[in-house]
Amino acid sequence: MHTHVTPDNPYTCSRYAFAWQHVPGGGAAHLDLGCGNGRFLQSLRAKRIKCLVGVDVSRTAIERARKASGGLEIIHVTRAAPLPFPDRTFSSITLLDVLEHVSEQEALLDELHRVLTDDGVLIVTVPGRHAFSFLDIGNMKFRFPRLHRWHFCRTHSPVEYDRRYVSNPDGLVGDVSAAKRWHEHFSAAHLARLLCCSGFDAAGFDGSGLFHRVLRAADLLVGNIGPLHAAIGKCIAWDAKRFASANLFCIARKSEVSRLGHSGKARSNDDATYHNLEAADPQHAVQHTGPRQ
Repeated sequence: MHTHVTPDNPYTCSRYAFAWQHVPGGGAAHLDLGCGNGRFLQSLRAKRIKCLVGVDVSRTAIERARKASGGLEIIHVTRAAPLPFPDRTFSSITLLDVLEHVSEQEALLDELHRVLTDDGVLIVTVPGRHAFSFLDIGNMKFRFPRLHRWHFCRTHSPVEYDRRYVSNPDGLVGDVSAAKRWHEHFSAAHLARLLCCSGFDAAGFDGSGLFHRVLRAADLLVGNIGPLHAAIGKCIAWDAKRFASANLFCIARKSEVSRLGHSGKARSNDDATYHNLEAADPQHAVQHTGPRQ
């Protein structure tokens, strides 16, 4: 990873370090889409952003985020798009290792374009397409379903396997959309094209790691053998700092053309209902808006 990490950054050589470094301080509102356990969103308190909002489709993730985030705005959505926010609500948005899980990628990016301010910044991280992409453990459940089921049931339980991978109430297979069923990897060119189709310009790229997938597989094999686990952990940290291929990071902004009028894909919002982020109890308050001008 080539991005300089300042001393006040709570992370080191990871997508979180990159995103934290590039989220502007003092903004009006920040959206972390796919907020997971909410800890990254909580770390942004140090940025003095007026309103911090986390969104996720996983009910389990939402429950964890609400416990970990210390009272921040955490919202459950049933789909990645449309989003329950008015136009140009957020001065910055993070989409950290989410796009590869989503089948409606273009619709999601269109929505992020809609809710981002014209001078706002979008920070995207995805798995990078490189020589060791085939070792992605996240695709084990699709490549080798029987082996994955045996391993998961052995380490967890058949009931938990069924809830997470067979009858997931959030329409997921693990953490991947059931409609997608593949943990995708991206080249910089492919990600730039996707962003461009939704009115974004990729302003810069970075990344981390090269042997990350190899090391993660090795770590899975050694299990809880303390010394080996610790040694692999050090190798993963060194790899993340030295290389920039396994994970792809991108800073994007609205293109000049889109700022002048990216309205061709805008959805109709005549009867839209939005979360009111200025309400005293924003977690449950909504506002009804009329037709968008």
